[in-house]
Amino acid sequence: MLRIAKTTPDIGGDAPAESALARADAPECVRWRPGMVWLLAWRNLVTDRVRFIATLVGIAFSVVLMAVQWGLLIGSANTASGLVDHAGADFWVASHGTSNVDQAIPLPVRWRFKAMSVPGVAEVEPLITRFLEWKRPDGRSEIVIVVGFDLDAGIGGPWNIVAGSIDDLHMPDAIMLDRIYAEKLGVDRIGQTVEVANTRARVVGFTEGIRAFTQSPYIFASLKTARRYAHFDDNQTTYLLVRAAPGADRAALLTKLRAALPVTDVWPAGTFSSMTSRYWLLTTGAGLALIVGAGLGIVVGIAIVAQTLYAATVERLSEYATLVAIGAPNAYLNQIVLRQGLISGIFGYAIGIAVAYAAVLSARDSSASLVLPWYLAFEVAFVALVMCVIASFVAIHKIKTIDPTTVFR
Repeated sequence: MLRIAKTTPDIGGDAPAESALARADAPECVRWRPGMVWLLAWRNLVTDRVRFIATLVGIAFSVVLMAVQWGLLIGSANTASGLVDHAGADFWVASHGTSNVDQAIPLPVRWRFKAMSVPGVAEVEPLITRFLEWKRPDGRSEIVIVVGFDLDAGIGGPWNIVAGSIDDLHMPDAIMLDRIYAEKLGVDRIGQTVEVANTRARVVGFTEGIRAFTQSPYIFASLKTARRYAHFDDNQTTYLLVRAAPGADRAALLTKLRAALPVTDVWPAGTFSSMTSRYWLLTTGAGLALIVGAGLGIVVGIAIVAQTLYAATVERLSEYATLVAIGAPNAYLNQIVLRQGLISGIFGYAIGIAVAYAAVLSARDSSASLVLPWYLAFEVAFVALVMCVIASFVAIHKIKTIDPTTVFR
């Protein structure tokens, strides 16, 4: 930590060597080397390896808790709005008061022609979403969301198809569902016959990764088939999906659509996507629970790191007092403690984020949508390091109260 210089004794050898400690403030004698701060911080931590390991475990737990909770929040938001995000529409026309894509009152199909008459509109297609009963082969019932779309237009249809094709939905009573929910719905093969709303249905394909926030799986079908299941007549739909013409002014087009359809709600796809996510996450309390869990992770991490650094500082008060007595500035001592916190945070984060990624991989085939995008990993790293710095100030406060005269008692 110190670079000690000694003067060369005179030729006679009568004068003893003069220690640099005699003048601690002499820059040519004592230099507080910044590079030694990291070494001192590291040695202070590894001296008590059990405590250091306990600190890393605590920080890693905090990182895992934050990453998983926020990952679930992002994944749940993406799941809730997935149907809107993948529909391929620029605007959604819905009955007045609609708050999310899964629940809406039917509206007349004839309003499609009003929308088509608006300059700048390239295409308008109906889409049906409806909660219906699914009868498993063993007699048990599940609730599903039937999604009916125009097969020729392709707007609002399934994505990530891994078995079968869109064309297969032209067959009578044909449906398509996601493999994640196959076991839940009692389906084990293509061609299997089931019941939807007491009406025969045949599985013709599977998708992969299309989750539903409500845990009521999406069942895709042609518009004609969906109308039969939902008991809609040919003049009813749930939504009208609008595509803008290339180069059209989206803001002006939105105003014109609202003027042409005054008794409906017309939303840009991005806005309706956000509305759906907020509805399911906030009104159900699920999002709040995830946010609270992530906040608890931060509190737990700060408490563990603060306790560890404080205990390590108290155990070495005499050593810090010695440094103060020989002229070490407070800033130098503070840097040692801060480095201890940063070292703990870096190693703890590395362990925690590895566990979090393992959790993401294990949840790949489950109905829970857990994601960990790169930006979330960086945000968690930033929060973890800030958490450790905040915890370091608890120990720094103790150092400020050191009395250097205790060294000579």
